[in-house]
Amino acid sequence: MSYDLVVYLKRSAMPSPVKWHSAIVEAGFPVMLDTDFDVATFSGFLPCPVNGEISGFEYYASTVSPEEVEELELLLSTDFSVQFCIGSHSLELVSALAASSVLAAMSSGSLNDPQAGESVSADSAISWAKAQLSQARA
Repeated sequence: MSYDLVVYLKRSAMPSPVKWHSAIVEAGFPVMLDTDFDVATFSGFLPCPVNGEISGFEYYASTVSPEEVEELELLLSTDFSVQFCIGSHSLELVSALAASSVLAAMSSGSLNDPQAGESVSADSAISWAKAQLSQARA
């Protein structure tokens, strides 16, 4: 069973992998995002070890159409998305929650959990992700 998270943002606000990695560490997540990829063109499994253990997620970047912006009720400036797809391994959830929440916070984007029908604002994304991780551990 897979689980997806999607961050919607303005393409020009997409950070470099190095800045993104640093922000994940600064936010207190035990996650090490791989920094050797192009954020706009990379597609596939992205390594993102958790506490030194192998982990990661499927990464898919895409353009967001004006129709999608309207349908999903996103900010009008939204033109880019990053989808994080994970499997059943618990460390994949940790890496995806950390990476997606920090990306949303850094880019003033929104973090969407399609399975729960939830949309989380940039200023709440990191605390939301940490709450999700706490619930998953319980």
